[in-house]
Amino acid sequence: MKDLIYIEQEKINKFDSLQELYEFMFGKQYFNLTEEQKFIRRYEIAFYKIKFYCLNLDIVHIKMGILGEQYKIIDERYNLNKALIIDNEREFIISLCKIPNITILESKVSDNLLTTKQKEKYMGNYIVINEII
Repeated sequence: MKDLIYIEQEKINKFDSLQELYEFMFGKQYFNLTEEQKFIRRYEIAFYKIKFYCLNLDIVHIKMGILGEQYKIIDERYNLNKALIIDNEREFIISLCKIPNITILESKVSDNLLTTKQKEKYMGNYIVINEII
């Protein structure tokens, strides 16, 4: 049983670790990048997913606010329910669940995106992260 399952447009990808999911999402060289380059990579992925799926979501960095094209701050106020968060890898992956064509499942026995406490009330082998956010 895999720890994480990432489904996008009926394409299923299974991972043994959160690191593997990150490498799939950001590329194998991602962790060799500077913090600024990582930030830009997360921004670009969010930007293209929003454009591709024609979504009404903002790209948000919690400390900066809503980011527009070329990473310019548009507004310091934002609605987390209508935002893809790009602060770090974990928050980015979790916020992808706001995209209707993406579903992420986590094994109930693993400790990756969700805590054990968050999983307590759920039955079965996997937790659908989309239902928690």
